[in-house]
Amino acid sequence: DDMSAQAVALRALKEIEFDRATGKLSDTDYEQLKAKYTAEALAAMRGERTSYVVRRTSELPAPARRTTHDARCLQHGPRPEKDAQFCSDCGRRLGNAPGYCTRCGSTLQNDARYCNACGARVAA
Repeated sequence: DDMSAQAVALRALKEIEFDRATGKLSDTDYEQLKAKYTAEALAAMRGERTSYVVRRTSELPAPARRTTHDARCLQHGPRPEKDAQFCSDCGRRLGNAPGYCTRCGSTLQNDARYCNACGARVAA
């Protein structure tokens, strides 16, 4: 799947169209979300039009090392505890907790494809 900012915003627009058509989303909420996702999509499209700089492979940053699990606190970073749902330092919910958004930590609705709070795509 394309996880670019443009693709995510466009998929979110499509999703809210469907939610409004099926009665899951009020017209007021739809208008607010449509304005938000349209602005995000336009910003992403404008950003992609910038000129690209060709770099040598040796100049590219080294890929980030991933841990074997995705337990990560927004404030304290990767957590050493396997299958942790809360940060052992501050007690915040981690992004990998089931039923919660990996980007912002908001509660997800059942069978949600995108987070209602930040628009991030929900992993299947």
